[in-house]
Amino acid sequence: MTQQTETLPTEQRQKIAAGTRIKLAGGAVLVVALIALGAVPRLIRQRDALAAVRESPVTHPVVTTLHPQMGEPTSALLLPGNIEPLYGASVYARTEGYVDRRNVDIGSRVKAGQVLAVISSPEVDQQLLQARATLAQSEAALKQANASLEQAKANAELARLTKERDLPLGEQHAISQQIVDEAVQDYNARVADVDAAEANIAAARANVTANKANVARLEQLQGFERVVAPFDGVITARNVERGDLVSTGSASTGKPLFSIAQSGTLRIQIDVPQSEAVNIQDGEKAAVTVKEHLGREYTGTIVRSASSLDSAARTMLTEVQVDNADGSLLPGMYAQVKFTLGQQRRSLIIPTSSLVIDHSGMHVVTIEDGSKIHFVPVAIGRDMGTQVEVLSGIRSSDVLVASPSDLLHEGQDVQVR
Repeated sequence: MTQQTETLPTEQRQKIAAGTRIKLAGGAVLVVALIALGAVPRLIRQRDALAAVRESPVTHPVVTTLHPQMGEPTSALLLPGNIEPLYGASVYARTEGYVDRRNVDIGSRVKAGQVLAVISSPEVDQQLLQARATLAQSEAALKQANASLEQAKANAELARLTKERDLPLGEQHAISQQIVDEAVQDYNARVADVDAAEANIAAARANVTANKANVARLEQLQGFERVVAPFDGVITARNVERGDLVSTGSASTGKPLFSIAQSGTLRIQIDVPQSEAVNIQDGEKAAVTVKEHLGREYTGTIVRSASSLDSAARTMLTEVQVDNADGSLLPGMYAQVKFTLGQQRRSLIIPTSSLVIDHSGMHVVTIEDGSKIHFVPVAIGRDMGTQVEVLSGIRSSDVLVASPSDLLHEGQDVQVR
């Protein structure tokens, strides 16, 4: 209070203090009201934003659904496959040298045993000449050992006769005992000579055998100078030219000289879905078509199957062989193989956009309990462009997501349109 108010009466001073307190309270109420006016709209906006987040399509995605359509009943199964040669081979060099002559090129049709190229290998030729000379020497040594054996046998026989003649004379004291002893010892020495000659012959024969084996090895290496076709077929690759230096090798050490494929009979490997695997039997016929020969149908034969299913794709690998004597089919072509089944079957048709393909195979996305996502694996049959045939995995009453997003996951809640 000021000095003037202090001089006022007590009752008047109390009235002034009460008025001041009223003004201060009113100011406080005004400040609180102003703060409330600013906070309430903000709280309303936060509530609306939270409600929008809860109803956002990110939290509950909106999906379009459809039902699978029933396909026409059929007794045929049409599946794709790649045409491959019945067997093929990569031809490597088995001897080192330079390519002296090349007789074929890619696309050349060859017969088994036909010379594809000739390799000049002078080192092998010289080694073979040396080995043949060594063999001739060992054969001559064997003949000499045989002659020595005959001579040793003759000497042993003479010594035996001398011993048998001198022994009675020695008993009669007609000759000295020294002469008798010398005759016995000479005979024993000649017998030892025979044993030694026989051992020399065994060693000479072994030497001849070893030299013959070495000659045969080098002759075989010399034969490898002629690179020949292992079977009838077509040259599909050629990696050498005349004058190239080649060395012995394998698939792990270098390129082959040639690659050859047998194309008289071709094979097609098809993945048959589980629903039809039991109906595929070896020996049955199948129709094969390729788009490059429209209107022409090739007859194939089921020759073998894996007799077990792939645990990931639920399919059975089956091989169909096709006669290609006219050469109209080429390895690597894409073909359609139609199997005739023993009984009719019905399938479901869905849009191709309903399929989900990932590392675990093909799936469709179904709606369960009105709003929950469920991924179902399916087996696929014919591909009809915008539509695809489903052989197993779903029913016609199932509700499918028409175009499933990559953001969908198992058990997620969605809003169905």
